[in-house]
Amino acid sequence: MSLVRNSWIRQNKVTKFQQKNDLYKRVSTNYLRHLGRFYTFRQLYSYWQNKIQALHPQIYVQQLAIKGKSVFADIKVEKTVTELKEEAVSFGLQLPHNLVTEIYEFASSTPCTEPGFNDEYLVEDVKHGRLRGGRYVLRGLVNDVMKCNAIQQLVHDPLLLNIVRQYLNYWPTLITQHLTWSFASDLPEAEIKKTYPPINFHYDVAGCNFVTVYFYITDVDLDSGPHIMFKNSQKHKPLKVLLAGSCPIKQTDEEVYSYYGKENELVITGKKGFGFVQDPACVHRLKSPVTTNRLLLQIRYS
Repeated sequence: MSLVRNSWIRQNKVTKFQQKNDLYKRVSTNYLRHLGRFYTFRQLYSYWQNKIQALHPQIYVQQLAIKGKSVFADIKVEKTVTELKEEAVSFGLQLPHNLVTEIYEFASSTPCTEPGFNDEYLVEDVKHGRLRGGRYVLRGLVNDVMKCNAIQQLVHDPLLLNIVRQYLNYWPTLITQHLTWSFASDLPEAEIKKTYPPINFHYDVAGCNFVTVYFYITDVDLDSGPHIMFKNSQKHKPLKVLLAGSCPIKQTDEEVYSYYGKENELVITGKKGFGFVQDPACVHRLKSPVTTNRLLLQIRYS
């Protein structure tokens, strides 16, 4: 079975192996997914999933269609996983230039959409954060990302999947991919926060357990949409944050900084091709780009 746009398992469904498990018969997957905000539950889920997969190990490996050779060099899996567990992030990934070029050209020539709107447009149609009709547009989700051969190659990359397997303690059963433009805008950030949720501090609940790989496809500096996060915040959250919801969290920026400390904040910049692995249950946000558009590839494993 080959991976399609969302994964080799259709979204909101489970594998035939999971369907046989009594837990899935008694508890809906959506309910379990909500529990993914709790760190202890995620660890228990990993333990359970590991035991389930041990009954049919080769089947899970075969369904992932892992490539024979990685595009990455000089990456130590054990070091990456240790850093993920300690700080919720690990750096060091670098895409080859040819893959960056292919992904950028695909994103530039493929229509994209903004959540909440039906119209499609190309990135060249967006000038100063506006479409030709005058409507502000803050992001563009590129369509049909798995039609890009470079992205297909990365989804199946053996090093990435090995990192995921070691961190989650099981082979992923759902993989999603997003290629997203964040458009530079002259709107005040306070205004952008009202309609573009990732600008606010939040944490992701993307399943019962999950990990994400990010790649900057354009150069990202302080003014072009850096990713901001707090180290080790995947494990520690105030109770009212856990109970109130994940995006955005129900706290002011001042309250977030007071809880986690400015010294634990990471503002992640990098040249095109720069990549990192993150546990997206950490508290993080996007700083709105003001000078140039940012293009980000996100591959999420759960």
